Amino acid sequence: MIVSKLGAREIPAPAMQFLFTLGSLPVGLMLLAVRRFELEKDGRGISYATLTGILSGIGGVGLFAAYGSGGNTAVITTATSLYPMVTVVLAVLFLRERLNWIQVIGLSFAAAAFVLFAY
Repeated sequence: MIVSKLGAREIPAPAMQFLFTLGSLPVGLMLLAVRRFELEKDGRGISYATLTGILSGIGGVGLFAAYGSGGNTAVITTATSLYPMVTVVLAVLFLRERLNWIQVIGLSFAAAAFVLFAY
């Protein structure tokens, strides 16, 4: 994240996201080559993966904008790293997932870490 913070100081967030995506391209091509360039055929999976990419891109622009704002990098990184907590809450609410006590304790520690970093 330190490189992202340094880059976001120098160029706008949309440019950072574009370059981030461009930098990911060689990794994606390598992974595709490992699969012998065989593409997926499941339309539903492709739709979900595409939606995930769009939302991740929007989130990346927001992250780079936050870094470029001059805010505290530790707080920004911690706050944005807690996005899985939103996923957990949505899974409990909509998918009827159940959490065991260890998972609840882990989520509590993650929330406490955010509060500590914010101060």
